[in-house]
Amino acid sequence: MSGTLDEAIRRAEQLLVRSWGGGRDLWLWEHCLRVMRSAELLAAMPDLLREQADPTAATLAGLYYDAGWAVQAREGGLQPWQVLARPTSNMQRELAAGALLEQCTGILPLETVTLAAEAIRECNNRFTTMPEAQVVSEAANLDEFGLMYVLRQFRLLQAEGRRLEDLLATWTRQQEYRYWDARVDGLRFPQTREIARRRLAGVADFMEALARDASGADLRQQFSAAAAPPEP
Repeated sequence: MSGTLDEAIRRAEQLLVRSWGGGRDLWLWEHCLRVMRSAELLAAMPDLLREQADPTAATLAGLYYDAGWAVQAREGGLQPWQVLARPTSNMQRELAAGALLEQCTGILPLETVTLAAEAIRECNNRFTTMPEAQVVSEAANLDEFGLMYVLRQFRLLQAEGRRLEDLLATWTRQQEYRYWDARVDGLRFPQTREIARRRLAGVADFMEALARDASGADLRQQFSAAAAPPEP
């Protein structure tokens, strides 16, 4: 990455890493880094887009995509566990675009910064034809699949004082209602739909192991085998 983009990342870290109760919460920062890296890769993927995306603008938009949460947290409007706990609103997108313009104007070409800000504003528009917005939106949606989903749900349930069993029950209900099938179908590109399905398969294996460990099913099975009378 160029030195100017590195400076944009440094400034984003200062904004996105929040201090709570004497500690540092990296949840939002690490999420934004993942979205940035995925957007960068999607923008460079051959034969993905009808129109080539500006790679720097897409990368920058991915980095600041969810910065609106940080702006609200800085103003005291959010608790740590509330960050990313619901879909990002249009108002938060506007806050994110404003933060990007404030942080990056003067260190990157104005045309690039303006394009990245507009991509953030367009991300909630399912029918956008703007290539930068398409890849950033897809990168953010893809981050909701896989074990990142498990971590986010666990963080939220812990904050609400709920049990581990609630995490397993939520996953089971989602399977019954084919929630994730609909989410996969909602992705824009066949390449990302394939990745999402692989990630969900990993979550299914993880949840199966978690249910086993949480219930002690393997231990009960071992006990039953040991306690069974020997065959004559």
